[in-house]
Formats: sequence, C-alpha cells, structure tokens
Amino acid sequence: MSDIADRADWRIEKDLQNARAHIGKQAMLDSDGRCHFCDELVAHGRLFCDVDCRDDYDKEQAALRRVGAR
Repeated sequence: MSDIADRADWRIEKDLQNARAHIGKQAMLDSDGRCHFCDELVAHGRLFCDVDCRDDYDKEQAALRRVGAR
C-alpha cells in the first residue's frame, strides 16, 4: 500500500514530465539585435526592448495559440 509520500513523488514526476513536454513544443526565440515585438534595436543578447514588449508578445502568442494559429 502506497503512502502519501509515494503518491506525492509520483505526482511530482508526472508534473515534471508534462512541463518538459510543454517546453519542447515552444519555439525558442533567437536574439537578432531587434525587439521581437516592436522591431526596435536592442542590446546584444536581448530579445525585447522592455518588459511591456515582452508581456505584449506573450499575450499575442497566447491569443494565437487559443485560436489555433500556432
């Protein structure tokens, strides 16, 4: 008979597997010197010019996923 700790370990492992699978489905962005939302120049290694553009990009991508466009 399994106890609470065994069930918790099993649940954690399942959650980790699901998270790893989800990460593998997301496209990775490359830093190309431009903001991925507004196309402004950004410092080397950055993806967005500021937090607002990052958040707007995330919202746009979530909306596209909801309608099945991505």
